[in-house]
Amino acid sequence: MTMTIDLLIAALVLVAVQLRMTAALMPEKARIVLAVVVFAWCMLPYPWGPAAWVLSYLASFSVASGLLAVLAIKHRIVGYYWLPVNQLRGACVLLVVLALWFYPASMGSTYLDPYSLGYGNFTLSTTLLLLGLFAWVLKAYASCIILVAAQLAFRLDLLASDNLWDYLIDPWLVCWAAGWLIRDRLLQSRANKDGGQSVTGADDDAGQSDAAR
Repeated sequence: MTMTIDLLIAALVLVAVQLRMTAALMPEKARIVLAVVVFAWCMLPYPWGPAAWVLSYLASFSVASGLLAVLAIKHRIVGYYWLPVNQLRGACVLLVVLALWFYPASMGSTYLDPYSLGYGNFTLSTTLLLLGLFAWVLKAYASCIILVAAQLAFRLDLLASDNLWDYLIDPWLVCWAAGWLIRDRLLQSRANKDGGQSVTGADDDAGQSDAAR
């Protein structure tokens, strides 16, 4: 069961990547057909499916990666993003800030090992839920959903890992979030220099309203 969920998330991530590279070249129906074919191929067990190979070399993706992959797939197929770009921006900032503290500390830069807190620590779970509640109050729904979904999946033991951190973040997700923020910032700077384009225009350039971009 746990391996199936890991395989499912890896398949969703691969479909999102495939659509990112090919959406601009195809109409909507072709994008849907190719996405279904790629997903079915990715769900094949080792050694036939590419998702199983990805898991064997890169380890599992987090629940957060799976949620963002679903949003990306929907965006690339129908051209509509479920969450406004400012909420996605907030979720990316949260992930990068969390990673900047988590990874150095886990590798020994401090006496605190945050990774060990992921084995069912009550204080960590409570803190993350409070952060989710705070994000909801601020209307940062993407951040709230990621935090709550990771906690629920951890309680249900859905992934192969038994550590909460592996449900919340992974190195590939952090790299994507950092890259997205850099691109978003560059597009906003370009829009400001052009003068006649608003921040909303920059958001459109970022691909939030057109699946082909």
